Amino acid sequence: MRISAGRWPSWGCLAVCATYVLVAAFFIWGFSTPDLDRVWTLHHELKIGKLLKLKAGDRALLEECMARHPRLARDLLDNEEIGIISAHSEGWIATPTATILRTTNSEKYRSLILEVQTPRDLLPYRITVRGRGWKKTQKVDEQGRLEIDLPPVPETPEVVEVRMRGRSFEPDPSILGVRVGFGKRP
Repeated sequence: MRISAGRWPSWGCLAVCATYVLVAAFFIWGFSTPDLDRVWTLHHELKIGKLLKLKAGDRALLEECMARHPRLARDLLDNEEIGIISAHSEGWIATPTATILRTTNSEKYRSLILEVQTPRDLLPYRITVRGRGWKKTQKVDEQGRLEIDLPPVPETPEVVEVRMRGRSFEPDPSILGVRVGFGKRP
């Protein structure tokens, strides 16, 4: 095919080029991971301890999918209103950062209750609890019970992160020694 100055390619040539572009776009789209598949993978990796904490983009994706799919948060929590989705054993966290989901129906839960049994030689440290648009930090000087009030229930489900900061904590429940529970309104 010859293109002389000032002339456009033929319609047939443009149709062939457009077909190649559309086929490439189709394959790019086909090989991308759907959002809900990515959420399932994140949930599984958090649950088994392969993923220690969510990256900002993954956290945003999870919150966006929970806003679009109202039952998703409850399904990830086995029909509960609030709960830990990261690695834990009966509330005893297994990673220095615990990921909690909070649904819009969790108004009866007013606080996080942390039972701190961290070995004394690893004290003091800070626990930071943050959600969408809020953050609370509490210094942990001794073993015992620590209660952190939660803000009002959000309009869409949110991800709450509980993070231990200070010492270099290994992802080991026996070293971390923190159990996360939820305090109900009287």
